[in-house]
Amino acid sequence: MLYIVGTPIGNLEDISMRAIHILSEVDFVLCEDTRNTGVLLKHYNITTPTISYHQHSDDIKVDQVLKLLEQGKDLALVTDAGTPGISDPGGVLVARVIEKFGDDIKIESVPGPSAVTAALSISGVPTDKFIFMGFPPHKKGRQTFIRKIIESEYPVAVYESKHRIMKFLEELKAEKDRVGYEGDEDIKKKKKNLSSVVVCRELSKMHETVYRGSIEDIIAKVGATSDDQRGEFVVIVG
Repeated sequence: MLYIVGTPIGNLEDISMRAIHILSEVDFVLCEDTRNTGVLLKHYNITTPTISYHQHSDDIKVDQVLKLLEQGKDLALVTDAGTPGISDPGGVLVARVIEKFGDDIKIESVPGPSAVTAALSISGVPTDKFIFMGFPPHKKGRQTFIRKIIESEYPVAVYESKHRIMKFLEELKAEKDRVGYEGDEDIKKKKKNLSSVVVCRELSKMHETVYRGSIEDIIAKVGATSDDQRGEFVVIVG
């Protein structure tokens, strides 16, 4: 059995009783970072052995995981925060397990927190339809990525780090300023999308902050102090 286990995005109390039970009972916990997961396991007195598995894990590590499953071991996959497979390499492992074992190995979801759904739930924007685009590319394709956000018919949610949050917001504004306005309904819609931006910082943590307003308002608020640029961010546009 391979369990895909959602874990807290900040507050350690945001974990299900089922997740605690599964993490206690499996043979190994596969972790993005064993140190981070170790804090969670210790908090709940869980002594299950851990194995490192992350985006840089090579085929040798994947083969090790597959061999454990072949030996009949039960494994739980977790990420540092949230639900594995969402902007996370967990999906690659699931695909490899399906490719090798088909239905012989059961893969089961143990639902839990996810930063994108947490942010959308408090955003105040319509969420019956939305697009999640993960992290912006650092270089190649970045401008195309920005343009797709502004042109989207639906609200768009993205993740961004403290190192690039101001750059990302300023690039959104620059794209808005770049296009004209008069006589083009599509351009008017782009402008309107950027009049409603929500930025959620450090969700579920002590310094959780939500900024709402136009792209200009958001840049002023997040750029006010260095403290406002710390942590992990979810940005919702439109």
